[in-house]
Amino acid sequence: MRLLLSLSLVFALVTGYVRQHSEAIQPRPHLEVRSDKPRVIILTDISSLDQKQGEPDDSQSLIRLMLYTNDLDVEGLVASSNLRHGQLVRPELIQRIVAAYGQVHRNLLNHSPAYPPADQLSRLIKAGQPLAGPGQPLETSVGAGKDTEASDWLIQVVDRADPRPVWVCIWGGSADLAQALWKVRQTRSADAVNAFVAKLRVHAIYDQDQTGVWIREQFPNLFYILRNHGIRGMYRGGDRTLLDSVWVAENIQQGHGPLGALYVNYRGGDIWSRQLGPVKGVKEGDTPSFLGLLSNGLNVWKQPEAGGWGGRFRRKQANQYVEAIDSVGQFADDPDPRMAAVYRWREAWQHDFQARLDWCTKFYLNANHPPIAMIRDVEQLMQPELNIRAGTSLTLNGEASHDPDGDRLRFRWLAYPNPGADFPEPLSEQANLSIQIPTAWKGRRVPVVLEVTDTGSPNLTSYRRLLIVVR
Repeated sequence: MRLLLSLSLVFALVTGYVRQHSEAIQPRPHLEVRSDKPRVIILTDISSLDQKQGEPDDSQSLIRLMLYTNDLDVEGLVASSNLRHGQLVRPELIQRIVAAYGQVHRNLLNHSPAYPPADQLSRLIKAGQPLAGPGQPLETSVGAGKDTEASDWLIQVVDRADPRPVWVCIWGGSADLAQALWKVRQTRSADAVNAFVAKLRVHAIYDQDQTGVWIREQFPNLFYILRNHGIRGMYRGGDRTLLDSVWVAENIQQGHGPLGALYVNYRGGDIWSRQLGPVKGVKEGDTPSFLGLLSNGLNVWKQPEAGGWGGRFRRKQANQYVEAIDSVGQFADDPDPRMAAVYRWREAWQHDFQARLDWCTKFYLNANHPPIAMIRDVEQLMQPELNIRAGTSLTLNGEASHDPDGDRLRFRWLAYPNPGADFPEPLSEQANLSIQIPTAWKGRRVPVVLEVTDTGSPNLTSYRRLLIVVR
């Protein structure tokens, strides 16, 4: 009898172990491999992985990026010239981060089959132009004989037979993009140059050398987002409890494998806003360049004016965009209201990062995953339009929303970007939203967002957009 009981116990333990582990490695239908992922090239002036050396904020952003390589088609990781750190490029620092990612890659696959292998990312690391920098004349880095491994790679990527545009996220200088554009214009017809430019989408964090201004002047039809202030919403303004040094140590560095351990607990200055004091913990001023490309249901990368995790923008001229003011009432005294467009979503994007760090070490059943936000009878497009007559009523149903882990859900309906003072925030905190459309709204376009948050740990948020067109 004892033998039978012992065998039964062993069988139960083994069965439970196998069930847990086999469950962990099965692909999840809600995390399927997407075919429409944005194509991305990163230009980073990464200079340090050491808290006491240089400015390691780029390394923070790059570590976060690694955990979103399942949502983005990363096609280039360029080490560009270091802003204010001397004329030097450091591709070996990118290699170290990719190597740490490689050590957790197998566990990440338990949560999404779309994470690329580390050796694939390693092949994308390219050295940029070391001679570029603030105060350097354009001719130092752009023109005949100034081709780099990175500028040639940019041309090769854009020329691929892929209809999707290529997002160039510039965290440092833009010399390698400028050289690529210069070379294409020197070697191709006007129509071919226009076709090349039409495939580019640039998201630049400041003009950190002379080449950014030159690019916009020489190629005025190029889609170009220029950030000057709002990126500080990653580390300033609003509730900063998810950013401090203690939070970083407990939720990033400790217990999340070699990738989390590599994340620097920032302690330093901020050359863009010294008057606001030092920065401790999270900095990541470059991260908004790709936050707005993630597939969370809120971001509409084809429409910068719509706003999302990476901020909100307004058209300045042609295809050139700058930051829009997106004030949040409870933080109206912020020194720069443009920061609110990023920090208003801070809990959502920081919890999402925290959960993905958990994916580095935890099995599927022990980790949290984002809910699926759905509005019944609405097409699953980025931002579908719903035509409705003024003077009628409308009910939107979010009850089809669900959570892959079985967590309970909380709902909020928002008018975002808020089109006027007659729209409260939130519109509702129920699964359904009923709106009486006043006759005065005729001709208005009202953007509505369903925000769904689960009760897992950390709680995660997904969104669904809808544009109400009042006839």
